Amino acid sequence: MSVRKNIKKTTLNQYTKDYVFDEKSHIRKTADGRMYLPAVYCHNGHKLMTDDARFDGLRGVKLLVKADKSREIIVVSPFLDDQRKEGANFPEGTHLQICCPTCQEELEKLIPCTCGYGAYRRALYLTPNPKDMGAIGVCDTYGCPQSFINEDGELLFMVETEE
Repeated sequence: MSVRKNIKKTTLNQYTKDYVFDEKSHIRKTADGRMYLPAVYCHNGHKLMTDDARFDGLRGVKLLVKADKSREIIVVSPFLDDQRKEGANFPEGTHLQICCPTCQEELEKLIPCTCGYGAYRRALYLTPNPKDMGAIGVCDTYGCPQSFINEDGELLFMVETEE
């Protein structure tokens, strides 16, 4: 599997200037302006937020990941463009099955990722109902920072890499 190497820059691009950040928003801002996800769900509506690990005081996103014969739990940061995580580590470029820790079903494929052959962005939903058209697309290749967030079918944010 080919994984993009020599990445020089990761950029968080915002595609809308009029997004309202408030207590009802699916994406929120801290007092210092950092954006985060207050709630995330699998395609069956299971909550993925956990108190098992906190990032700057906020609950992390708990995922079951599988690679080869390994089944591990990792908790990732709820902040946009933040690569912090707790739990298992894998070699950079390892293809993972990302699953809900409750139902253990693999997260749905959204679109291919540009980081390598066979890589896909997997869906984490902003509400318990996937039909609400709000999702985060995270790459299933370990170490790939590329992701996006859409809401109501509109692209809001995308983390992209430049060589």
